[in-house]
Amino acid sequence: MSDFEQLKSNWKEQPIQKPSEANFEALKGSIKRVAKKQRLTNVILLTTAGVLVIFFFYIGAMDFKNVALALGAMIAALVVRVLVEFFSQAHLKNLSTTSSIQNFKGKLETYYKNRIWVHAVLTPILLAIYSYAFWTLLPDFKASLSKGFYTYVVWSSLVLLVFFSFFIYFQIKKELKELKELKD
Repeated sequence: MSDFEQLKSNWKEQPIQKPSEANFEALKGSIKRVAKKQRLTNVILLTTAGVLVIFFFYIGAMDFKNVALALGAMIAALVVRVLVEFFSQAHLKNLSTTSSIQNFKGKLETYYKNRIWVHAVLTPILLAIYSYAFWTLLPDFKASLSKGFYTYVVWSSLVLLVFFSFFIYFQIKKELKELKELKD
């Protein structure tokens, strides 16, 4: 028997390792944590969109084209992000832990790649649209608000943009770390 045949024979005789119950439970727990974070994200985004819709009608934005467009863009950016999270949750629910390991791993890798795209491409684009739309509202705020309150709005929006950008960055980093652990 050649060395290759011996190696092949030894390879076939290796026991097939099955995932332990603890590893399986940890995997299910990680998936549940990711899903819970996505639900929380949707609640926050929907609440923000709801406040903007109420504000839209409260100020009669339809009477002012640029205000209506800006608020509409802000609301649309939030709704798109909510829909992405909704479809992502549906994909996560479709990850059947009873399917074969190859099938499960393939679906998990697809989910992981989609999340990377959402975080690296879509989220910055939506944040930029939201921010631009807000900044286009500033001249209207300046015309209708007192100088002190307008200054407060400008500075607080800058602080919030920086804070939320860092918050989003670290949340994305944490989620991608969890997803990478699930993938490996």
